[in-house]
Formats: sequence, structure tokens, C-alpha cells
Amino acid sequence: MTNALRQLTAPHAVLLEEPRDGVPQTSEMILGESFRVLENWNGWLRVENRFDGQDGWLPPGTPHGDAATPTHRVRALRADLHPAPTHKAPPLAPLSFGSLVTLDGREENGWVGVGDGLWLFGKWVEPVDAPPAPDPVATALRFLETPYVWGGRSAFGIDCSGLVLTAMAASGVVSHHSSGKQREDDRLGARISDDGRDVAYRRGDVVFFPGHVGLMLDETRLLHATVFTMSVTIEPLAEVAARAERITGVRRPHPPLA
Repeated sequence: MTNALRQLTAPHAVLLEEPRDGVPQTSEMILGESFRVLENWNGWLRVENRFDGQDGWLPPGTPHGDAATPTHRVRALRADLHPAPTHKAPPLAPLSFGSLVTLDGREENGWVGVGDGLWLFGKWVEPVDAPPAPDPVATALRFLETPYVWGGRSAFGIDCSGLVLTAMAASGVVSHHSSGKQREDDRLGARISDDGRDVAYRRGDVVFFPGHVGLMLDETRLLHATVFTMSVTIEPLAEVAARAERITGVRRPHPPLA
């Protein structure tokens, strides 16, 4: 299976640092994402997610299948799969924002079929070629109060770099799932400061700290996923900078948000 191209068929899956239980996760994959198998060790697969290039170990038994081309993406923060096209049918599994699905042509009462007899509410999905969201901060705001999960990048749990990655990707800019790599990534905009001093902050500025990153909501407040509250939250930038002891960089996306 080495070098094979596969596709995740579970709602989400962890990628771990090592091929054993109980170690930190490096990232997370969500339904429909494709990955390249780099190594197979006793059922553990070291894979590279084609979405962002992140690699890690996929636990044995994680459902996956042949790679296909999805037609739609989940645009709701969370969307449940139902066994029938009605809100009265008990949901079977939740999907996260950004999950990739293929519609099978069935439509009924505003619901759409996604194969295996399952249904999603039609307003929860959009074509994969839909225009990018114009404001990454608006996307990040949808994750408010989402639990903090190290290595997470979904509505089930997300970390600081996962939030920035997800928000920017929705606007058409895919970076890394690492605050350190994001700091060096020109795709996230021009680096306008190395220390945050004398910056007239704007909505959408990406602010870096030692081992941490967030998005400016406005001139003074930071939107970020933090272990301080174990959630996605909004705080004064000054308070976050005081806890972190310093700011290590600021990037301004192209074009800057108003």
C-alpha cells in the first residue's frame, strides 16, 4: 500500500507523532480528504495529507477507501448525516466544516443524498468550486467556544494554528498546521513586523507569539484557540502578549481586510 493514494471515509481521524497510542497528535484529517501512504508498520500508516502536506501516523482500523473526486463541501460548522431526508430521522454521525462529500443525485424536501442511503440538509453544503469566503475572520468567528484540542483542525476540536489554517483555507490560502511554519509562510501575507511594536493593527492580521498564533478581530482584540480557556475565544491582544511575554511577528494577508 506504500505510495498509494487513499481517501478518509470516517468523519475525522487523528494523525499521531508516533505509531502507538497515547502520543500527541500532529494534526487531524476530515471526511473526504485524500492522503498518500508513506509507510506501513503493523497496520499503522504514516501518511501525508494532500490538503496541507501534514504527515503523521494513522491508527489501525481508520476507515479509508479509493481516492475519488468530491463534488461538495460542508459549509455548516457541523452537519449531521441522517438515514432519511427528514429532521425527524435520528442523526447517525456528525460532520465538520470543510468535510468533502459526493452527492449522488437524490433530492427530497431540501435534503440531498450522499451515498449509502444517507442524507445531508442541502443548505449545509456547497460545491467544491464555490468562491472562497472573503473574510477569514468571519470563518474563524464561527468556531467561537469550540474546544481546544492539540493538533485539531475541525469543529470537534481545534488548536491555534488549526484555526488560522482553517480560516485562511476557506478564503483560498492553504498554509501549514504549525504556528512556526505559518510565521515563515509568505502566503499568509507580508510580514509587517517582527515584534508587534508600533503596529496599527487591522482586522485579519495574523499575530505570532512563542508557540502560538491568532487573528486580529479588530484593532485591539485577538481571536484565537488557547489553552488558557481551552477553547476558541476573544481576548485583548495586550493580555495575550503579556502572558506570552512577547510577540514574534505580524503578517497582513493580501489584500488586507477593511
